[in-house]
Amino acid sequence: MKFDYLKLPTANPKRRWIARPMLPIRLIGPMGKWQGLALVDSGADVSLFGERVGKRIGISNVGHRVEKFGGVEGGSLSANVAKVSIEIEGMSGQTEIEAGFTNSPGIDAILGQDGFFDAFRIKFEKDHDVFEVIPVKK
Repeated sequence: MKFDYLKLPTANPKRRWIARPMLPIRLIGPMGKWQGLALVDSGADVSLFGERVGKRIGISNVGHRVEKFGGVEGGSLSANVAKVSIEIEGMSGQTEIEAGFTNSPGIDAILGQDGFFDAFRIKFEKDHDVFEVIPVKK
């Protein structure tokens, strides 16, 4: 299924808006659901979500494996890692992935290589401002 890139403002209001591959998803945890947009990030090793998303779906700071992850700037962040299910708007079915939940202010919803890219073939067509997500049959 094809999705349009979404134009979003940059941190610098003098720069032009940047079109990003934002995917409408529903994240399902043990105690609830969260619906929103997630950045499809081929440069991210894992899927990461903000702590508020984790709280909304029932992922707490206890009872989950804690891992450290590195970032572009060389810093690191800690995240509680848990298995969750993901649904993509307009597509049928759920896919289980491992995701980290962190209180880092720069993280809202990122879909990364491990898990998400294993379950879906992603085709970026930046020149047309669309990207395609196709379930991988295993």
